[in-house]
Amino acid sequence: MNVHIFAQSDIPFQIISPGIKLDWPLFDLPYQIDAMNTVGHGFFSSYANPSMAQSLALSKNIVTGFNFGMKYFYDHVTMNELLKNGIYAAGTSLGVFLFFYMPGAEGWMHEEYHRAVLTRFGANSFNGMNLFPIGAEVVYVSAVDDSDMIRIKKKSPPDLVRLFEAGIEGEYVQISRLQRDNFFYDQRLLNEIGYWFTTLNSHMYVLISASPDLDLPKDEVDVASRDFAGYDLTTWVYDLFRPHEPYEDRGSHPTGEGVSRYISVNDLTDDELNYLKLQGGLQYLNYLSPMMFGIRTLPLGDDGGEINFAMRHYLTSFGSDVSAQVFLKIRPFNMAFTLHNYMNYQNYFPAVEAELLDYPLTIGKWDFFLSSRVLIGMQPRGQTFKTASPEFLGLFGLRVDFMAHKNIFPYIDFTVKTNGWVAGNEYLEANASVKLGVSLRF
Repeated sequence: MNVHIFAQSDIPFQIISPGIKLDWPLFDLPYQIDAMNTVGHGFFSSYANPSMAQSLALSKNIVTGFNFGMKYFYDHVTMNELLKNGIYAAGTSLGVFLFFYMPGAEGWMHEEYHRAVLTRFGANSFNGMNLFPIGAEVVYVSAVDDSDMIRIKKKSPPDLVRLFEAGIEGEYVQISRLQRDNFFYDQRLLNEIGYWFTTLNSHMYVLISASPDLDLPKDEVDVASRDFAGYDLTTWVYDLFRPHEPYEDRGSHPTGEGVSRYISVNDLTDDELNYLKLQGGLQYLNYLSPMMFGIRTLPLGDDGGEINFAMRHYLTSFGSDVSAQVFLKIRPFNMAFTLHNYMNYQNYFPAVEAELLDYPLTIGKWDFFLSSRVLIGMQPRGQTFKTASPEFLGLFGLRVDFMAHKNIFPYIDFTVKTNGWVAGNEYLEANASVKLGVSLRF
């Protein structure tokens, strides 16, 4: 049996980089069992409540496909350069705007990340983005029962906290995935407009959530029509500081029907408000990357190696994660290294992460791409906000893409993890998951 890094042709397998790469995780287990039980109409009804990986893949595919099309126009149309540049930038910007409201795209994914946490606890819901609400000031997840929110808070306070931050978590995960594809595959897509729109929108949301002038509706008689959270991050910090306060202690809704879900800045203590403002300040870290400014790669020495980096600030179930990520490309190795700085109220918990992406292998007549991921470190014990006690965090992932055709790669993606928060993973408890899908590369 021969194992080497070349395909059965004269072209080295590892240098075939796709101009566009679309992933479709068709099955995501065990999450889809939770979704099936939540929706209640057999296995295929689980697709009504997609996993975080599935909603991310769909959104990312739409963005990538559109930006690839715009780049194809730019590269192949002959016309006045100034006019062509204007159409390229304006068309891409229009796409970014539409993706914020279009079912299947970025704004929809934001809400689906919220819904994925609800689904894990058997709470069904409705994504307002499915109505294609172009230009709407507020779009949200609705059709959530108060009893479900009460039950989630009682069963797992950290999951309720994670529920509120999950939307912008998904948006930053998408930026990271788009940046790595642009870097590792040399796609040269005009993703930067989307990076800025998403980052500014998420950052402003955190800042606005600390504003005393929040406009919260008070006349929603029908419980099913209400937003599940109100302003996500105001509610996030409220429950972060109050893990033992029963959800129903928020009091009655102004109409007298149901629980008063919406938290205003006036409901926060000075300590809670100052912590939320601190997170708004830390969000500036998300702009610290050459990739935000169109510098998609930096040369590394004279051997053809390339490097790039990004800072990220995530809100989490226990506080925040400030991470420094480095992308490194030395053919045939695509590598990503991340230093995580997990922080709760007053304590710091470090972790390191290493990834190998699309390493080419040939075994006999079969060609593969092999990707692996290892994360080792500490997080607050029990995902608790005010504890100084650490708990081990470990994750191992392995993905194998099989070349069925030069453009078609079925894949299996296995992940096992201990207790702990990981961006884009629905489970705060220990979990083993497997995804089966297909990757299209052109």
